[in-house]
Amino acid sequence: MLKKMNMIIVAFFLILTVHGGYLFSLYLPVMLFYLFKDKRNMYYIYPVSLLSILLFSKEFIIGYLVLIVLVTIFLFLFKMGVNKDNILVTKPNIIISAFILVINVVSFFLYPKSNINIFGKLIFTLLSILIYLFLDVYLYKLLKDIKNIKERFFINDNKSFHSYIYLEILICILTTIGATYIEVFNVNLSIIVGCYFAMYLSRKFKNIYSLLYSLVIVFLEYVFFKIDESLIIIVVSGVYSVRSVYTIGILNAFLAIIIFSNATQNQAVYISIMGLSIIFEVLSYIFIKVQPEDIDEYKEIHQTAQKSVNEEILKFAGFLDRFVIGFQNPKGFNEKLSSGIKTIVDKHCKNCTNQKVCFSQNKSSLYPIFKDILMMDEDAIYNYEDFAKTCYKYPSILNTSKLLNERINYKDPNSDEKDANNYILLAQISGVSNALKNYVVDTTSKTELNYQNLYKAKSYLIELEYYVTYYEIARCYEHDFLIKIGIKNTSFDKIKTILTTLFETIVEEEVSVELISEENTTLYIHIMPKLIIDVIYAYGNIPADSQTISGDNYLVKEQDNGHILFAISDGMGKGYSAFYESDMTLHLVEDIVHLNIESSTALEILNTFYTVQDYLERYATLDFLDINRHSGLATFYKMGANTTYIFKQNGNVEKIINKSLPLGIDEEVDQKTYNLEDGDLIIMSSDGVLENLIDNDQLESFIQSSSNLLPQQLVYEILNYTTTHDMKAKDDMTIIVLKIQKQK
Repeated sequence: MLKKMNMIIVAFFLILTVHGGYLFSLYLPVMLFYLFKDKRNMYYIYPVSLLSILLFSKEFIIGYLVLIVLVTIFLFLFKMGVNKDNILVTKPNIIISAFILVINVVSFFLYPKSNINIFGKLIFTLLSILIYLFLDVYLYKLLKDIKNIKERFFINDNKSFHSYIYLEILICILTTIGATYIEVFNVNLSIIVGCYFAMYLSRKFKNIYSLLYSLVIVFLEYVFFKIDESLIIIVVSGVYSVRSVYTIGILNAFLAIIIFSNATQNQAVYISIMGLSIIFEVLSYIFIKVQPEDIDEYKEIHQTAQKSVNEEILKFAGFLDRFVIGFQNPKGFNEKLSSGIKTIVDKHCKNCTNQKVCFSQNKSSLYPIFKDILMMDEDAIYNYEDFAKTCYKYPSILNTSKLLNERINYKDPNSDEKDANNYILLAQISGVSNALKNYVVDTTSKTELNYQNLYKAKSYLIELEYYVTYYEIARCYEHDFLIKIGIKNTSFDKIKTILTTLFETIVEEEVSVELISEENTTLYIHIMPKLIIDVIYAYGNIPADSQTISGDNYLVKEQDNGHILFAISDGMGKGYSAFYESDMTLHLVEDIVHLNIESSTALEILNTFYTVQDYLERYATLDFLDINRHSGLATFYKMGANTTYIFKQNGNVEKIINKSLPLGIDEEVDQKTYNLEDGDLIIMSSDGVLENLIDNDQLESFIQSSSNLLPQQLVYEILNYTTTHDMKAKDDMTIIVLKIQKQK
């Protein structure tokens, strides 16, 4: 928005250079530059410049109207030539320079009363061409050349730098010169315009550029235009070089001293600058982006907050661990255990001649020793050899423990239903504790990218004249980042190369630029780590013969982080109850993978909560595959699931065999990771497909012979094969077929 306002200021004041006898020589190249960058800029430039002419230079109204007609026709013809690949537009700078030359010669001829001699007119005509070439070559050609993106984006140890700064300074100088010909209420507007640009350049760029502009414009105004008050522009630039919340206060205090001390007769100038500073602060707060040092501060706050949250999570996980340890044995069991220990002490220790010495030396360890002996914990008993050597009654204590265990089962503290409920609850709490700790490990083990540079990329694209409508840094970790961008009025092929080079420079690794969707004239694009594989997949499902609904369910989820998730769940039993179990399982999987954590951690959390199924007698298998398209790794998680097959192009077959029980029964989640290769064919299925055939090897041979088929065709052929061959039992059948292709 501030750029549009600057363009309006330029259009309003730059046209007024016609008063100096320069006619359109200074205005024309800048106008052409803006129009060639975006033809829609004419909706700002034409009416604003026309208004300025009407207010201050009515004698040039006809000339200006003729000028905009000629420029519009020229733009139209030039565009037609580009579309038709006309040889005349293969060197556009020559064509545009010739147009500028003709317009200047004609305008100087139409206005012979110009106070510039012929030599001066020639100089300004050449200057007009040079100004355009400077603007076009220095900014447009140089910055559009993607080979220079790295050099232009990173300068001086990642400090903010915009390659078009000298262009900005030139346009600011020309605009300020135009404003020198206008006075309002005894205030030369060049001072107001000069102060505005000094503030703008100081706030958005390095202070040195604002000072450079101020020195040049003050020299021109003070020496050539004899405007004494122009010296205040340097003061404004110097004050705004101090980037502080007190800047506006310092400047206005200085101006107030000048006003009240009667140090100047033209107080209106300084009052106007005071008003300008207030307006500028409001505009800069709204439109000028946060400076890098502010971003660094926000990043430090974010890192501190994240560290604090992780510490609190670990503390809570530690509390849960202590809770589980403290309450892992039911109250009734603890009472029985205390009674058993009391029996051992009464029978063997009370009358022992070595009691006092033993109790004194082993006071804190006797209880856990007797507890482990009662519970017949062989590993623990083995560690008590030193105690056995000093206690001559140790063999008789062991015999007593065996007799007590014949009456009371100390080995299983959760032998009755009530205690089993207690065990399930504690198992869940323990699982939650482990999941929380794994979550902290996942989040703290990732290294964050330089957020400042990712943030700066948006401004950089805008300076390259791209219309960025949407920009979101969804994730910013090394090897795990996602930038979402919406860009209007450009082609994907054109912007893809720019984005690839720009973000590879920032993240220092290869990236993929993916077109997600196109709505009207807006491209929605994702930038992520380089994708090295594509996955073509298909799936199918057939219920058992006697059922109208399948107990199997499947899930395919393409995530925005470059991962693709595949899952099959088989509910125990048949019909609706089995369908409900498997459907609920996959819905939980889909919900939990939305968390920004590793799949293994997500599934561990899910497995923890499924522990309750052991008590409710509700089970579901889960066959889960996470394919990382960035690394080419496939991670298989199996919980009671069927064997998965990987058919290689060389004819080999790898089998991922399940070693775990269904969800919620085993504490550990079985997982295996494989490097995928080009042409790999992966077959995931429920137990109603491959494992249910009498001749399983025959089906493997059939799949290998049909591996050249598309995944959807292969799904149909496999399901058709299984239904037409001998089976052990008719069961629900679900299959997912995947083919791996390396990206070129």
